[in-house]
Amino acid sequence: MTALLRGAGLGLALGAVWGVLARIWMRLITTDPEFSWAGTLAIIGFSALLGLGVGLVHASRRTGRSRWWTLAVVPGLVLFMSPGMLLAPAFLLGGPAFGVRGRLLRVVGVLTIVGTLALALYLVLFMPDPGAEDPSFGDVLVFEVGFAVLAVALAWASSLVWQRKASAVQGHALGADGGVVAVAGVHDRLVGQ
Repeated sequence: MTALLRGAGLGLALGAVWGVLARIWMRLITTDPEFSWAGTLAIIGFSALLGLGVGLVHASRRTGRSRWWTLAVVPGLVLFMSPGMLLAPAFLLGGPAFGVRGRLLRVVGVLTIVGTLALALYLVLFMPDPGAEDPSFGDVLVFEVGFAVLAVALAWASSLVWQRKASAVQGHALGADGGVVAVAGVHDRLVGQ
């Protein structure tokens, strides 16, 4: 139970930090910086809620709990409503890029992150706000670097959700087979020479 609480607390804190960074980035890229406290707190709150869910899922996987704990992430998905939906693919499919599962899923994860970044770059270059002047190189750089940092952080967080459940035997000092296969493998190599 303490592992779940620790995971939830760490996830909540990291999610809130991500939300603060996202809000700072939003301030840097806007041409009309008028933000409300309600909007700021909503973004930070939804980010913290998503982080809380990720922390619970990660802790439940590490302690070998039921896969039902994966549903703890669902309430935080509200973060991806409205403009946040540009970051949704990075969270939903980007996690396997961090090598959590097989090669095919890793390729899908990397392509998802790259595709998300390419879409964001396309939007800023070819679909600017109506009436706004063309973005400068500095504007594009701030937008794309900030977006990349936020997207990769979300993909890393989702890699914790994509992890497999830890088996009860992983903690055993000799492994699942009690070290028998490793010893037999060495013996077979020595005898076979």
